[in-house]
Amino acid sequence: MLNSLLSIAVDLTLITLVLALAAFGLAIVYGLVGVINMGHGALLTLGAYLTWQATAWQIPFPLAVLFAACGVCVIGLIFEHLVIRHFYERPFDTLLLTWAFFMIVTEVIKIVFGTDLRTVSNPLPGAIDLGGVRVPVYRATVALIAVGVIGATAWLFYRTSLGIRIRGLIQNREVAGLLGLNISLTYKIVFGIGAFMAGLAGGLISPMLSIDPYIGNVYLVRSFFVVLVGGMGQLLSGTLIGSFFTGGSETLFALFSSQAVAQTAVFALAILILRFRPNGILKNK
Repeated sequence: MLNSLLSIAVDLTLITLVLALAAFGLAIVYGLVGVINMGHGALLTLGAYLTWQATAWQIPFPLAVLFAACGVCVIGLIFEHLVIRHFYERPFDTLLLTWAFFMIVTEVIKIVFGTDLRTVSNPLPGAIDLGGVRVPVYRATVALIAVGVIGATAWLFYRTSLGIRIRGLIQNREVAGLLGLNISLTYKIVFGIGAFMAGLAGGLISPMLSIDPYIGNVYLVRSFFVVLVGGMGQLLSGTLIGSFFTGGSETLFALFSSQAVAQTAVFALAILILRFRPNGILKNK
């Protein structure tokens, strides 16, 4: 009985942290600059493919993931500079534009990489014994990386002068501009960080699944639920709580039902929560 409970707790923790990593880039862009980035899933997919390509070039896996994250960041910055920066005051337009970006990137991935499934070798095979529970080494490592990345980014936004400027811009754009803050550059930095995080997540997740042009679709939907349920603008606690609710509760429901029923139950419960708490579980002050 104790081993079963420990196994469930470990599974919940790992799933929550991996999903938090996948959703964090969206949480940054959506929560801080208000862009409904429907292209987040495509950026994550692109990160996975670039990691696969880099490993195919015999680049060590850690450098391959860094290469993928930087590559996705550059693509995100180009998109922001050419398109998104002209529409920050028109959120519905950014939704349509980022959705178009999602479709374009997906088709480009098909053209460049094809539609065959790709796989990235697990860089840390094996498992560790945790009180009688076998925990995959790589999945546990990704969970720890997720904690470090989310914590470091939250520190950047809440404990540094750059973070203070960004949050000041969010609270009052006009006053921030009058005080000399470079608004367009600040927005660009936030969008770039969000794109980097999406590419990083795609690269780190790539050994856990088979890579195809549509892997970002599932993560896009779940990432939006994470951000909305956790609370828009709540980068650290909101992302973790939203990830636990979306990923962790699905695991609990799956213990007593099929996976399809579990997913349906989670989404229905999320809608119910948003009905009574439109700003999410942690209301943004």
